[in-house]
This record gives sequence, structure tokens and C-alpha cells, in this order.
Amino acid sequence: MRGVFVVRFLALLAFLSIVGGVVFLEEEGVSTTSEEENTPEGDPFTTQPESAESDDSQESDGAFFQPVESEQRDAKSVDNTLPYVFFGIGGGVFSSLLFGSFLFEFIRILFFLAFLAPLIATKNKSDERTRGRILGFVEGNAGIHFSALRDGLGLANGVTAYHLRVLETENAVISWRDGKLRRYAISTISSHDIDSIRHPIVGTRLAILEILYLSESLGLTGKEIQQKLAISRQLLSHHMSSLRNSNLVEKNGSSRKSPWKLSLDGLTELNGIQNKMDVS
Repeated sequence: MRGVFVVRFLALLAFLSIVGGVVFLEEEGVSTTSEEENTPEGDPFTTQPESAESDDSQESDGAFFQPVESEQRDAKSVDNTLPYVFFGIGGGVFSSLLFGSFLFEFIRILFFLAFLAPLIATKNKSDERTRGRILGFVEGNAGIHFSALRDGLGLANGVTAYHLRVLETENAVISWRDGKLRRYAISTISSHDIDSIRHPIVGTRLAILEILYLSESLGLTGKEIQQKLAISRQLLSHHMSSLRNSNLVEKNGSSRKSPWKLSLDGLTELNGIQNKMDVS
């Protein structure tokens, strides 16, 4: 998974930033201590002269060294802020990873795979029984998301993430991102079934199939479907595109303005849905 390497890279960047900030703070402390120890007690630039004759020379010396002292203060102020810049970068990256893992399931999975899975792998290299349970559960619940799979089998986050990754590496299961979730199915699932999982025939899509079924062979134009369902043209276009890609609807003619009608696959799908409703 490319995301695992991204998470590890960001964590390494945050760690190095924090270490760099600590190193800069230590160097600053050492340099300050060495300057205080090396300052002579009788420094003519820090000791007030007693003779009045040296007033003019003192003023000229002070005027000469004053810009240098200001430049040193400016340099020190820049050096003082540099460690906190490193701390800010490191803390910001770590906070983003942790906060994102709480909000988004797919980030949480990547976090577990990046840091917990390697530890689990050293302890459970031959745990085929757990992977068999996961594979059987995914086969019986195609499209299940990570949290539901974890809770259904009573496994820990890291254990679930590790074994799912092994199964994906072995091409036994496939996964895809669904909003904040990550869903899983066995790799032998048919393209029609996977499309039904990703784009279930519910809500507006089911209503479109039903009104096209009632129109029989005549079909309905896009504007007629839009008026019957009272939805926007953009929303209708989105659902019709999904239904057409699934071969559930087709044009009743060769013209671009030809009406839509149910295809044979669409009629079979609608009958299957209605049979399930009657049984339930």
C-alpha cells in the first residue's frame, strides 16, 4: 500500500523535526554557557573606566561596536525561534495523523498497518486460522467495511488490519475507499456484484427503474423522468450514467433524444429486488 509508506514518511519527518529542535536548543544552551565563562572580569568594554580622559574614547568605541552588538542580538533572536519552528512542524504532522485517524477509517487503517502490523507480524506469522475466519466473513458479507468486520469477529484493530493486508497481498480480497470508510470483498466476486455493492440500486436509482418499468416499451425521456421524480437535471444525469454503465437502462432508439427504457439486465435486477422485498 502506497499510503502506508506515506504515513511512515510523515511520521519520520515529524520525529526528525522534533529531534532537530532538541539539538538546536542544546547547542544554544552550550554556546550561551561558553560565552559567559569566557567573558573576562576586567573586560574594558564592560567595565566602567574611572578616568575622565577616557570618556571620549569610550563613546567612540561604543559607537563603533554598537551595530555589531545589534546584529548579534538579531542573529540570536533568529536562532532562538528556529528550534520552535522544528517543534511546530513535528507536532503539527503528528497531530494531523492522530486527528485524521480518529475521523477517517481509511487513515486509521493506514496508521495501524504502518506501526502496529509489523509488531503483530513477528508474533503471528503462521496464524492462518484468523485469516481463514476473516476471508469467510468477507465472502459472506461482501462490501463490509473495516469497523464492522473487526467488531463482527471480535478482533483488535491492528490484528484485523494486518491480516487484511496479507489477504490483499495474496489477491484473496480486494478493497476500495467509500467516503470515510474502506470496504472489502473477495477477489473472485463478479464485476456485476461489485458494481451493485459500489452503486446499490436504492432510492432514486430504484425509482427510475420502477417508472421505466411502468412505461413498458415506450420508455421515457430524461425530461419526463425528471418531472416525475421532481429532481434536478444534474442529479438525474448522475444516476442515469450509473445505471447505463451497469447496463440496466438503454436508449429506445439511435437518436440522442431517444427515450430511456429498461434493458433485460435492468428488468432482471428489478425483479430480483422486488422478490427480496416480498420475502422480507
